[in-house]
Amino acid sequence: MSPKRVLSIALLAVLLFAWTDAAQARKHRGDPMNIEDGALDEIHLQVQSISGQVPVVIHLFSIDGTDFGTGDEGGKEKRVLAAETMEKIAPQMLADSLKAELQQGGAFGPVTIAGADGGSVPDGALVIEGHFVSINPGSRAKRYWVGFGAGASGVGITGKVTDASGKVLAEFKHRKHSGIGIGGGDYVKFLSDDTQDVGKDVAFFLTTWARGGDLTNDR
Repeated sequence: MSPKRVLSIALLAVLLFAWTDAAQARKHRGDPMNIEDGALDEIHLQVQSISGQVPVVIHLFSIDGTDFGTGDEGGKEKRVLAAETMEKIAPQMLADSLKAELQQGGAFGPVTIAGADGGSVPDGALVIEGHFVSINPGSRAKRYWVGFGAGASGVGITGKVTDASGKVLAEFKHRKHSGIGIGGGDYVKFLSDDTQDVGKDVAFFLTTWARGGDLTNDR
């Protein structure tokens, strides 16, 4: 390889690293109160920080008006059945996943699920609530025959964090999706995994926020 070509490749590598570093710097210089593609897809803070070791109350996320994608009425029977199953189990599944992850993280005090562990909101508590925007079974055939990403199933939510008085401290949006599995995979299995992963990601956001961590970083 000629010295001139080696020099050109070296210069290109330097420029590439410089561009990458600049992109990361821009990300970290962005609005610290409005974050995209960080701990969650979208985070909109109303306060810069929250206290740790306070109680947390989780409300079951609403399923009203959820888009079930290929599982909507009139679709293929297995997808419709999967959507009907998730409609029944997704709110509790998300709450259980979020609760378990928050407890494991150790950044907060007692974590309860409203309606399951008691409905009262302790003084100083954080309250988590939200709505399932989408629970889409996708297409098992496309996942199998076309490849990764095709026919992806997915679960999307919007949510908010309030204090005990109802004052909004943060709002967020997030989505997880599954692409492919052996033989195309099972609709309920994929959607259940996605739902639990959403709960874990929301817990990661809350734990990172309470500890003053970098919300531009994902899990």
